[in-house]
Amino acid sequence: MSDLRIIKEKRFYDQHGNKKFALLEEGQTVKIESHPRSGSGPLLCRVVNPSEASKDFGVRDGMLVEVHWDFLGLEL
Repeated sequence: MSDLRIIKEKRFYDQHGNKKFALLEEGQTVKIESHPRSGSGPLLCRVVNPSEASKDFGVRDGMLVEVHWDFLGLEL
């Protein structure tokens, strides 16, 4: 199984480690870095090559964000 996933819904996601948000667009690729220990909750993901619209909101390549499984699809 690949650890790369795509975002299924354009929305603001929690940026890991601080109280900021990151705008990720539908189709954005993220790499899963770690799973929650409890088995539920958000996954820690690293942004891969953000879109220009996301960059306009301060998203940068390699930024860590918290994303729930519901918002992730498989990368083909």
